[in-house]
Amino acid sequence: MKKLFLILAISLTGIFAYAQKKSTTDVPAAVTSKFTSLYPNSKAEDWKKGKDNYETKFTQNNTKMCISIDPSGNVVKTTTIISASELPKTANDYVAKNYANEKITEASKTTEADGKIKYEAELKTKRLCFDSNGNYVKSEKCKNKG
Repeated sequence: MKKLFLILAISLTGIFAYAQKKSTTDVPAAVTSKFTSLYPNSKAEDWKKGKDNYETKFTQNNTKMCISIDPSGNVVKTTTIISASELPKTANDYVAKNYANEKITEASKTTEADGKIKYEAELKTKRLCFDSNGNYVKSEKCKNKG
């Protein structure tokens, strides 16, 4: 489970790794209010402050998620852990063709504030990024897991 959240946090934003933990009292009321209004039955785990936004992990209806909210209470993006089968077919086909000997260990769907969707597929040593249609965009080397 801890690996799952680590991967989710890294995929949410490059600066998340450098974020500072914040107690709920250090998080602007607009941020906590927005989170509570969107997910009244979920509890934010640890709030972290990235470069400009506040981020937290949580579980909604047994689904692991992460949200980024700006200090004014506007949602910047939401990331949801999904099964590999929920990736667009194009993305799964790309992995099968180019990484035939590897298995997707985790997949996620990120929805930006403007509604734009991105997908990621985590392999053992790489994170593959896809656009909303499942077209390959880029890959990133994963940090050592453990």
